[in-house]
Amino acid sequence: MTAPHDAERRSATAPITTSDLLRHHRELLGYTQEEFALQHGFSIRAYNEMENGGKVSLSHMRALRDALQMGPQARAQFFRLVTGDAPSLKGLNISSGVDPTTANWCASHLVVQDGPAVLLDGGWNAVRFNEAWAELFSGADEVGEGAAHPLDHPLNNPMRFCLFHPAAPRMLLDYEESWLITAMCQFVHHFQLYPQNHQLLEIRRRIAADAYLHEVYRNRVREEFTERGVGCVIERDVEERALLVDGRRQTILFTIVIPWHAREYGYQMLTLTPVDNDESRRQRQRQPVEHHAPSRARTASDAIPPAPAPGAPGPATTASEEAIQPAAERVQTVGELLFRYRSRLGVSQEVLSRRPGFPVSPRTYRDWETGRSLPRKKYLPALAAALHMPDAVKGLLHFLITRGDPPTSGIRGGPAIAARSRRWVREHVDDRRQPAPFALMDGTWDVIACNNAYRRLFGHLPEPDPNHPATNGFRYVMFHPDARETLAGWYEEWMIPWMVEFGATLLRHHDRLHPEHAALLEEVESYPELWDAYTGPVRRALQGRGRAIRFEGDGDGRGLWLPGPDGDPAHRVYQPIRLTSGIPLHGLSYGYNFACLRPYGEPTAGPGKPPAKPGPAPAGWGA
Repeated sequence: MTAPHDAERRSATAPITTSDLLRHHRELLGYTQEEFALQHGFSIRAYNEMENGGKVSLSHMRALRDALQMGPQARAQFFRLVTGDAPSLKGLNISSGVDPTTANWCASHLVVQDGPAVLLDGGWNAVRFNEAWAELFSGADEVGEGAAHPLDHPLNNPMRFCLFHPAAPRMLLDYEESWLITAMCQFVHHFQLYPQNHQLLEIRRRIAADAYLHEVYRNRVREEFTERGVGCVIERDVEERALLVDGRRQTILFTIVIPWHAREYGYQMLTLTPVDNDESRRQRQRQPVEHHAPSRARTASDAIPPAPAPGAPGPATTASEEAIQPAAERVQTVGELLFRYRSRLGVSQEVLSRRPGFPVSPRTYRDWETGRSLPRKKYLPALAAALHMPDAVKGLLHFLITRGDPPTSGIRGGPAIAARSRRWVREHVDDRRQPAPFALMDGTWDVIACNNAYRRLFGHLPEPDPNHPATNGFRYVMFHPDARETLAGWYEEWMIPWMVEFGATLLRHHDRLHPEHAALLEEVESYPELWDAYTGPVRRALQGRGRAIRFEGDGDGRGLWLPGPDGDPAHRVYQPIRLTSGIPLHGLSYGYNFACLRPYGEPTAGPGKPPAKPGPAPAGWGA
C-alpha cells in the first residue's frame, strides 16, 4: 500500500540544509541577512551565499555557531551538515556529581553487575562503581611501593591508575600489550579532540615526564593507529584479560558500554567479569604469579605539581613540556599516515598521483603529505583505495580530517562481530545478570538478542511477526497495532522520539542510504499519521528547533498498559517503567544499541482499556 504524495511532500524527505539552520537562528535573533553579516564580521555577499545554499567552510562553521548562539543540538547538527558527520564528541563532560538521569542509568546497568563495574566520565573519573569494583581495588596502594596515590587510585580515576600508579603493572597482568596500549590509544583520541582540556593536558604532561610512557606514546601508540586505525580502541571490547587477585592470576572479560544519554560526552561503563573456564581454573590452581613489571623510570615525576592557573606566571619550559608543544600535538597526522602507506607501496608521490583513478594532481597530493593542506572528504574513498588502507585506517583518516565520527561500516557486523555480540549478550542480557526486560538491536533495530523478561513483557502478542517487539523494536513502535494500546503516551513518548532517531540515521547516511533504511522510510510514507509526524515535528527537531527530543529519552519514566492478572488484553493495568539505553562498543560502527525497560513501583488498576490516543488511525492500520 502506497499513499499518494505531491512534489511538496516528497521534498520533505530531502536532507536538512545549512540554509535551514542559518535562516532559523538568524531570525530568532531578529537580524536581517545584512544586519547579521555586518554585526559579526562577514561580508554581506559571503553570508548571503552561505544562507542561500553556498559552501560553508569549517572555520565559518565554528564562527557561525557562536554568532548565532546555537544550542548543543543545533551545533552538532550544523557540524553534521557541513562535514557530513556527527561530531566524535560534543565535549568531555568532567562530572562533579551524579545527575538523576545517570543515577537511573546506573541503577539499571551498573548495580546489576556481579563483577567489578565502574562508570567513567569524559576524563575517566569514576562517577559511580559497584561493591565488586571497590573490593577489587581497595588495596591498590598496598600493592604499590611508597606513599599512597589518591589521585591515581582506580576508585578515583582508572585511566590515571593504569598510566601512573606504581601498582598498575603488578595488578594488570600482561600490562603493556593488554592494558597500557589500549588506554593510551583512548587517551590520544580524546586529547586530539580537546587538547586544551586541563585534565587531559595534565595527563599528557605526566606522560611526557616519564621516559617509558613517553616512548610508548610516541612509538607504540603511533604504530597502533597506523596499523589498526580506529580499531585500536573499538576492537578491544569483549576481550579476555588478566588481573592479579589475591596473588593469583584471574582471567576477566573486559567490556565497554556507552550510556545513550552521555554518548556524546565521553562516558563509558567498564566491566571486568571473572571468566570461569577451564584455562582460568588451571591458572588459579597454579602457584602465585611472579609478575615482573616493565622497567620504568619512576622518580619525582610521579608527583608533578599541577599546571599553573590561566594567566598565572609559570616556570621556565622544561624538556618534558617541550615534548608536548604545541598543545594539539597529534600522535598521527594526515600527512604521516599518507606517507607511511605510500612508502609500503614502494612508489613515489609522482607515480602514485599519476595512477588511473587517483583523484588529484601530484602537486595537490604533495601538499597533503607535507601537511600544507588537508584532503577534502570527497577524495577519501579514492585516496584510501589507492593506498590500500584497511577500513579501520580509512576511518582514522576520516576522523583526522573532519573530527567527526567515521562512516558506519553497515547495519550489522560479520562473523567476528557476531561472535563478540554473543559473548556480550551472555554478560549483559542474560536474565541472571539483567533481570529487567532487555533487548540488543542492530543498525536497523532488528533484535539481535533479548532476555526472557523482555519476551514475557510482550507475551500477549503472537509470534512470529515482523512487527513483534522481539523481532524489531522500531517496526513494533511504528507499525504494530498493539503499540498504541500498550505504550502509554504512544505518540509523544514513544513514536516521535524514535522517529527523530530514525531521521537522524537517514541524515547520517543520506548519500549512501542502506536498502533496509530506504524500505523503512517507504513504509513510514505509507501511513499518513507517521508521515505527517516525520515531515512536521520530527523535521523541526532535526533542524535543531523545538524541544531537544532524543531516541527513547534515556532514563525517562514511561508507562505500559499491560494485560491484567486475568490475561485479557482488553483489561489492562498501568506499569511504570524506567527506560534506559546504550551502545556496546564493539557494535558502535554498525549502529548497535540496546533498550532496557525496568519496572518500578506496583502496577495500578486502570480503566478497562487505555485512554484513546491522539489523532486518527492511519489508513490501513493493522490491516
